[in-house]
Amino acid sequence: MKRKYTPMGMFMGAAIVLWLAAPAHWGDVFIAEESELRQRMLKFYARFEVQLLAFFYWLLNRDFMSRPPVRKFFYYALAKFMAERAIVSQVMTLGEMEDFIRKLPDDGRIAVGPCRCRLATKACDHPLETDIIILTGAPIWLELFPRDYRPIDKEEALRIVRESNEKGLVQMLDRHMYFRGSANYFVICNCCACSCLPIIGYRTFKEDGYHYIPSKYRSEVDLEKCRGCGTCVEICAFGERSLMEGKARVADCQGCGLCVRFCPNQANTMRPR
Repeated sequence: MKRKYTPMGMFMGAAIVLWLAAPAHWGDVFIAEESELRQRMLKFYARFEVQLLAFFYWLLNRDFMSRPPVRKFFYYALAKFMAERAIVSQVMTLGEMEDFIRKLPDDGRIAVGPCRCRLATKACDHPLETDIIILTGAPIWLELFPRDYRPIDKEEALRIVRESNEKGLVQMLDRHMYFRGSANYFVICNCCACSCLPIIGYRTFKEDGYHYIPSKYRSEVDLEKCRGCGTCVEICAFGERSLMEGKARVADCQGCGLCVRFCPNQANTMRPR
């Protein structure tokens, strides 16, 4: 029996052959750490970062965002790509962040400046100089904003994250162009629930699937020790804590560890996922 070949079948076959024959690193021009094109894209983002964040903050606070069809449209049209590929956040406990900072190369590529989210939203009075730019991001932000950013060493970076944690801020590590597990770390953020656009986006779009990378740990509650004071509910920037029958409950813990630090009854413990 003679086999018939349709145009669509031939097209699909050719596409599969080309895909299988393509080198695994074909996209490195866009995602590699030292890619000049990727760094140019990051520089473009940095130049307009505050304006973009201000727009997103305005958008997320519109009344129409409470309507599921509208919210889903903006999630799939904008938020999903931004959160999962373009600028991807990773929640960390203080201990994880300290280990990450200690392992940074000793090449001086660390700088600190004002939190871009707080500049954009003007929604709170949390400390401003908490934006720690690292690796390929540091020379970009120092070049574009020499009056705002200054070089620091790893010891000062450690001091900033520790003091931020003491104030109830969440430590997050951001990547640029996240594909196939690429690193591309460029900033350490110390985030709050009132101004942080990734956290606000999480609370807005969680039902639609919005996510970023959680820490390696999650919180567990010892119900015998819990007194139902609500401290952990108040401190959870992600809205993943609640009180049920006088006891704290954990939903989809992102693993920042602040509930452990601030619980007055030592009822919370971080466990490996």
